[in-house]
Amino acid sequence: MNIKIFVTLCLSLVLVVPAFAQQSTDKPIDVVLLTYNRGKTAACFASKFLDLAARKANLNVNRSLVKVPLESSNFNTYPMLIFSGDLRFKLSDKELSHLRTYIENGGFVLASAGCANEVWNTSFKKMVEILLPDSKFKPLGMDHPLFHTIYDLKQINSTKPGKTPVLYGIEVKGRLAMVYSPIGINDTAQAGGDCCCCGGEEILQSPLVNANILAYVLTH
Repeated sequence: MNIKIFVTLCLSLVLVVPAFAQQSTDKPIDVVLLTYNRGKTAACFASKFLDLAARKANLNVNRSLVKVPLESSNFNTYPMLIFSGDLRFKLSDKELSHLRTYIENGGFVLASAGCANEVWNTSFKKMVEILLPDSKFKPLGMDHPLFHTIYDLKQINSTKPGKTPVLYGIEVKGRLAMVYSPIGINDTAQAGGDCCCCGGEEILQSPLVNANILAYVLTH
């Protein structure tokens, strides 16, 4: 990535507030919400986490998600792509090639099954086996730094009582290149319109987790 961030971490009781200073550009950083497989995307993915990152950590980020088709080959200027949805899908060879190149060149993907949709989860896992055949998902413990960049999260909770969400990561060339949540991390209630999980499952702290992940991506 061509975005360099200098970080100062300040600890408080429950919040870790980094002062980020962006180098070489005043243009806000865009975070991409991917469209793929002939227009599929997450119909409901809230951008509240971008506002939190901007206000709590002084990150110079666009407070709206930018939709970009995976068939586009120009992803090098985007530090983070969001890959989400709730329908069965299969990427084209061109889409797989673009995503693989992006990851191998230092890009980061945050993936989430909308409302824990099992059909999407199944399609995504099959896609990753083709995309990164030599890499395996590993669970991320709550001691991982990404849970403590802006908000010092001790635990994450599900909208379904008694269930404990787990995030999974994939490393490529020694760095965390993908985080995957089988449980929705879309913050659907804040996405506007008619968005509703309506019986589906999400992580309660979704906006805080997403803000933390963005800060982690921009500092590693």
